Amino acid sequence: MRTTSAELEATAKEQLRGALAELGLPGEVAASAERGVDILVEVGGTLVGVEVKSVVGPSEAAVLVARAREVGLPLLVSAPRVAKEARAILRDADVGYHDQRGHLRLVAPGVLVDAEVAPSTREVAPMAPLAGEIAKEVALVLLEDPAARRGVRELARSINRAASSVSVALEALRSAGLATSANEPLVPDLFWELAGNWRREPVALRRAPHTGEAGEPDPLRLGLGRRDASGAWVLDEVGWALTDTLGALSWGAPVAVSGGHPPDFYVPSQTALRRAIQLLGRAASAEERRCTVSLAPARYVCASRVARPGEPWPIAGHVVVALDLAQDRARGRDVLEHWRPVEAPRVW
Repeated sequence: MRTTSAELEATAKEQLRGALAELGLPGEVAASAERGVDILVEVGGTLVGVEVKSVVGPSEAAVLVARAREVGLPLLVSAPRVAKEARAILRDADVGYHDQRGHLRLVAPGVLVDAEVAPSTREVAPMAPLAGEIAKEVALVLLEDPAARRGVRELARSINRAASSVSVALEALRSAGLATSANEPLVPDLFWELAGNWRREPVALRRAPHTGEAGEPDPLRLGLGRRDASGAWVLDEVGWALTDTLGALSWGAPVAVSGGHPPDFYVPSQTALRRAIQLLGRAASAEERRCTVSLAPARYVCASRVARPGEPWPIAGHVVVALDLAQDRARGRDVLEHWRPVEAPRVW
């Protein structure tokens, strides 16, 4: 259930009072209609207008910057979540923000506050918005290109799902403060929330598949399709996707890997997983492992593969590869910390 405007304002007033008191700046906080803002707060004799939102992404932040010019007062934005990019936009325009997860920036004549404060103890949402497969797919599409503006129907076509199901998933993400009303993902919040719901269970196999040539039988349903005139693969709609270490290397991530490192694949179905185990055999030991296969956490993973020049295997999308790296809290997250993709947006 979405939080009402009245509930958002009541929470904002409570949290703002607490944050100001914590910093030794007690102020009067009250609702206000006559000044055209949601709340008025007086700090050190200076009156500040407060706009209350459920979540603030980059496009919302740009609107609020324009709004600040109309209000005639210093403006502060208060929300359960203010995205990293939105913070930067507000900061550059000297518009304050109170991210109720624990940061207050207040800019007004004679007042400059930029400090960590106690986070809200209230739950943003009482649900697990990314527990389902469709929700994961919606999140993946949003994260692939955070600047894109997609409606429900376009998102539904992207993942080949019913628009009604996509609408439900988006509503859950908005209620959790992970997406805006314009279907913008909160970055990096959505990525890390998805990482916490991402599961890969690799099965080690004693033989690895080979790419073969056009026209050869494809008993493993690799989905490689055919080669075009330039020699590149024209992929089938769905198939195996290279991920994890070698996938990250293909995307340009700073990973150190030996020449004989076994590939890790996602497969699109339980049937494909059983067929791979049957035809390639389970490895009896780590030394015998020649590849791993895992059932994709969402169908879209194996339907959004990328054919990259010089790579023999289709690669999982960069967000999927990053999610796999994120499962390794030591080495993988260190790679993510230093990975600045050139061909794709960094959303972690």
